[in-house]
Amino acid sequence: MHLPLRFSLPLAALVIHPMAWADPGALDRFDCHNDAITGEYHCHGEDALADLGGFAIGTGARSSVWVFTDDSTYEAFVGPSIDIEAGLGAFAFQGSYHYKQLVTDSADIYLVGWDIGAKIGRGVARYGSKYYGSLGYFTESAQQEGTENVSISGFYFGAGGGYNWDEFGLDVQADWHLSDGYSDFAGSDVQTLSIRTVLSYRF
Repeated sequence: MHLPLRFSLPLAALVIHPMAWADPGALDRFDCHNDAITGEYHCHGEDALADLGGFAIGTGARSSVWVFTDDSTYEAFVGPSIDIEAGLGAFAFQGSYHYKQLVTDSADIYLVGWDIGAKIGRGVARYGSKYYGSLGYFTESAQQEGTENVSISGFYFGAGGGYNWDEFGLDVQADWHLSDGYSDFAGSDVQTLSIRTVLSYRF
């Protein structure tokens, strides 16, 4: 049975009109996409999935491993840190203040300092899992009783990952520190790896 023309045209208009004003574009794993007309990135679905970033403050454990290349030995430092972050999508600025004590030897040696850098990768400031590369600048003071404090600074690069919940985030990040200051302080060739584990509150 065919509808009369006067009924079929309004019906077709009702079907075509919403399609013409639809929001085309395939959704990504966060239920988000770029609007085909405006190019604006926005989200559909749950509020948690639409969270594009913001600020985070947290605390964690920081460790450094000094590898002495001459004899393949190492020393390890462990201590607390305070961390902050500001992110959007796949990018975030991060900063940290830390205090670490030598734990593999009886010598009282401490590393106190801060770093600032960036994380770039998948899901850095988004709900869900995240994987990223990291790079930045650090400075810390090597302190030993009876000796003058030594300032060590340079650049770092590395990688990390973790998970973001609605209000909390967990990160594990490993960075290679590039500085001759460690070797100067230790009196031997040293390669330094820093590992941070951070639990943060996101807001």
